[in-house]
Amino acid sequence: MPGRYESQLKTYRDISSFFPKVAREYVQGAARVFSSVFGLTDRTAARYASHRRNSQPKGVKQAIQTVRKLAEQGHEESLFALAEIEMYGKYGSALELDLAFEHYQQLADISGNATAQYMLGLFYAVGLGSTEQQNGMSLLYTTLSAIQGYIPAEATLAFKYLSGIGVPVSCNKALSYYQSVARKAIQYYNSGPVMGRHMPDYRARLSDDNGGAYGVRTGPYSLHKVVNRKSFDELLLYHQQNALKGDIKASMTLVDLFYHGHRFAPRNFALALKYLRQVNTHLFTQQGELRKGLVQSEVNAAAQAAGMYGIMCLRGEGQPVDTAAALKWLKIGAKMGHGISYNALGVMYQAGIEVPPNRDRAIELFKLAAERRHQGGQVNFALAIIDAMPEIAHENLRKAAEKGHILAHYHLAELYSGVAELFSGVNGAEMQCRMAVASYKFVAEYGDWLHSPIPSAATAYQQGRLDAAALSYMQAAEMGYGVGQLNAAQLLETAARRNAKSSAEAAGQIGNGNVDAKSNVEDGQATAVASLWSLFKTREAHVRQTLAYWTRAANQDMPDARVKQGDHYFYGQGVEQSSEKAAAAYTIAAEVDANGLAMWNLGWMYEHGIGVQRDFFLAKRWYDKSIEVNDGGKLANYASLARLCVKYMWAWLSGDDVGESPLFFAPRPVTQEEEDRAQAEAGADGREGQVRNINHYEGDNYVPDDWEHGAGALDTEDMDADEEPAEEDESLSGNLFFIALFLAAGWMFLPFR
Repeated sequence: MPGRYESQLKTYRDISSFFPKVAREYVQGAARVFSSVFGLTDRTAARYASHRRNSQPKGVKQAIQTVRKLAEQGHEESLFALAEIEMYGKYGSALELDLAFEHYQQLADISGNATAQYMLGLFYAVGLGSTEQQNGMSLLYTTLSAIQGYIPAEATLAFKYLSGIGVPVSCNKALSYYQSVARKAIQYYNSGPVMGRHMPDYRARLSDDNGGAYGVRTGPYSLHKVVNRKSFDELLLYHQQNALKGDIKASMTLVDLFYHGHRFAPRNFALALKYLRQVNTHLFTQQGELRKGLVQSEVNAAAQAAGMYGIMCLRGEGQPVDTAAALKWLKIGAKMGHGISYNALGVMYQAGIEVPPNRDRAIELFKLAAERRHQGGQVNFALAIIDAMPEIAHENLRKAAEKGHILAHYHLAELYSGVAELFSGVNGAEMQCRMAVASYKFVAEYGDWLHSPIPSAATAYQQGRLDAAALSYMQAAEMGYGVGQLNAAQLLETAARRNAKSSAEAAGQIGNGNVDAKSNVEDGQATAVASLWSLFKTREAHVRQTLAYWTRAANQDMPDARVKQGDHYFYGQGVEQSSEKAAAAYTIAAEVDANGLAMWNLGWMYEHGIGVQRDFFLAKRWYDKSIEVNDGGKLANYASLARLCVKYMWAWLSGDDVGESPLFFAPRPVTQEEEDRAQAEAGADGREGQVRNINHYEGDNYVPDDWEHGAGALDTEDMDADEEPAEEDESLSGNLFFIALFLAAGWMFLPFR
């Protein structure tokens, strides 16, 4: 969701680490002066709020004033409306969190309103406005709301008990709340057209639109591939022009785009149907027969088009429901072996739509769809045979769940929860409970038509109301959404990173006698970011909550979040400074997520002996790995390797212990034949398993760890045995290059010790 505010969401690392030690303190102090002494971001935020109130149309002001008078008289609906306006800054109003808290409190006291109780729980959980963070009060109000069946409160409590946030970890309580939310979601899913509702819109990660949490790609998993609006419009126009020329592939691409929707192109069944009919006209005769002379790709497109047209007729999408036409086209698609057609046709036979009910025929069609790996077919086949063949049913549900099918997750959760309840207190019941919770959580978060705060957060962000967007993302974060935690952390950190820069710019304007509040607001960037500071009572609370969201996002495998957590520990932001904990966080990010920045951080820490014991070999190992996974960081890694080479030589000349093996000037690589012969000789001497690959040295402090073989971990021993070692790491010329680079930029490498 790009916009004019997206440039504000790039967060950067502390540049003081690039300066010699003697200068770092002064660099950090200069940055703090602008933020702590002048405090000008608070003034900017105040001007921003004042401008938003003054820019309201007269009619809106009068309406809000009327609502306020009714609220003062205790009118419940007016109290709620006023609290929502003050909470989210609706209708051009500024956020007034303390007033919102008072009105939610008043409403909860008068009527026990579930939404008001939930919002009070949110205030106490996060510490919004002047409210002190109190986990006990948060739990009280959230529980009162959940008792009334308010879905966001149930989801929030489920995540609290799952993660142990302010309460003891309890899988059974998390299961109970997630089960309630999931069952309501599935009930709503099934209340739609035949075969269920379409899934909610895609949840965009703000980091994807802004080059990552650090503004750059840090590893293979740090960014989803996204397209900006300009590129999307160009691509759309390209496909539309090709479709007009009769290009079947372009037409089917447009059918898929408008049928499923895109964040830049809302779902439009009428347009999807238009292009689908064009495809059918090109590929089928009026009698529904395939035209002659079609190539295989066109035959495949014909099968897909027939199935999709049949489903749109069956569900009444873009046209009135036409079950006769649906039956005709689905039979055509099924005759061509199309999985979607098999499944939909099976649903018609199962429910007796346009045909007499025939359970056996339905099961046969579901089986054919499942064999073609259609997730809906796998679910329907599993449910049809679950009593007779439970093992086969479970396997089909598992396969569909792996592809993200919501019904598959739901029915697996029902199975696991039943087993957990049946064998409560027996070994293995806890595992079944956790498996059930994981699937229920998936349903609760991906089937959130009724309770998701993310769409309102996305809308506020697109409008440039970053404070309102942050509030909604924090609400999603408290409910357990990983993307909510990631986006909330990034928005909150945006204010922290922007603070010094905004203060300096404002100081310059004041010094020149040029303070124009209106122009600042119209520019929108600094003021919108500054408004984020008003969400918390103190800067410490702001930074502490940012760390909490980075940590929770990291625990849900959100990209770069673990590295951000390590940064907070390294710099002591929102937590007591701990280089050891920072190193632990970087190690997880490096070994599990293959994060190149975390690898560079580890290399630097091993090089300097900060947070870990100094080890030149492990430093070089992590620098080398960072180069492998992150092309964008090659220059920094080469510079670091050059510095490391000089430090290693200095330590060696000084008589320090630098290990037995050479660091850069390695001996000739051992061939596979020589290694096999050495292993055979070791086996003949009864010393199997004692021979190590002499090309693989982990360092004097290396301890084997289970993370070494974790998902995403990169290890030099996993390389193909026939691959030649990279010459830039082993060759003399490569190392001479490092030394030359060091000499050209010597100021970066002082002091040596």
